[in-house]
Amino acid sequence: MLTENSTGTASGSPSNSEAISPTRRIDRLTYAALAFVAYIPILLTSPGQVSADTKAYLLLDPSKLLSRAPYMWDAHINAGTVTHQNIGYLFPLGPWYWVFKTMGVPIWIAERLWFGTLLFLAGAGTLWLLRKLGLRGPGPAVAAFIYMLSPYALAYMGRTSVILTPWCALPWLIGLMISALRERTWRASVLFALIVTVMAGTNASSVIFVLLGPLLLAPFAVWITKEASLKEAFKALLRIAVATGPAQLWWLSGLYTQGKFGLPILQLTETVETVAQTSTAPEVLRGLGYWYFYGKDGLAGWTESGGLYTTSLVMLALTFTLPLFGLLGAVLTRWKYRAYFVSLIVVGLVFAIGT
Repeated sequence: MLTENSTGTASGSPSNSEAISPTRRIDRLTYAALAFVAYIPILLTSPGQVSADTKAYLLLDPSKLLSRAPYMWDAHINAGTVTHQNIGYLFPLGPWYWVFKTMGVPIWIAERLWFGTLLFLAGAGTLWLLRKLGLRGPGPAVAAFIYMLSPYALAYMGRTSVILTPWCALPWLIGLMISALRERTWRASVLFALIVTVMAGTNASSVIFVLLGPLLLAPFAVWITKEASLKEAFKALLRIAVATGPAQLWWLSGLYTQGKFGLPILQLTETVETVAQTSTAPEVLRGLGYWYFYGKDGLAGWTESGGLYTTSLVMLALTFTLPLFGLLGAVLTRWKYRAYFVSLIVVGLVFAIGT
């Protein structure tokens, strides 16, 4: 027979801290497993070699890149030119390589650690978000690995990996939006602003698309889960805007200058027709669709894994089956945030198709 002790906990039953300790132990093991999968294989791949990732000067001379990045005019290129996205490397990628080079760490290790950190943060953020939303059991751990190992990263890893920072930030931003709505303090808003500052700077469109995720949560929390009133949601969004907006002026000013006085880069490299041909609904749904991933010349494909994902029947079946299982799970699962994540998929598809 159970009795209630002086603290209000039934004797003979586990306390609240004891009840959740298995989940915490599972999470610790999951974080460790995520780190192992994110870092170890990539460190063991082609040791001593570097990928031509993002900007050559990041690997060759990060100090020189950092010294020139604050200026929109670079007199060292031809007769001088307005730079393209250089200002975005002031943070975080420029300091990352500068620190490792200053410490004497081989540049290929610094690069592999950067790649691994991108993957780990994506997976860890997914696990943290789903636990914050109240999910227990092995589901969040499985979701963390699926998100971390998404084929979406293949088109950018080793070429323009900095564009993956918004992808890494998405689960963290959604979780912080929840905190901002629930806690009604400045803490979550400031952390939100910090993460946006880290992920922004080089590709404005990806920043805008990713911010749709947490912004979509506000009306959902007001009218669906009723976690916040309209007034409270407005105040939370206002705090986030006040904290985030001014922190982005450094790269937005550079983007404006580049757009007004620089070369029309997109017209020369990525035409609307080229981009729209590959970003179809089925490809986007399986985490692909970026036009460069499918490109090839007379020698080989531009992305080594591109052929595997477009010609292998096994890989095609696997990459289409996983999202279908996810949609099936959304139909069968009873969860108050189910509608939000389904709407997130729909909105993501709408904005991704043809872009």
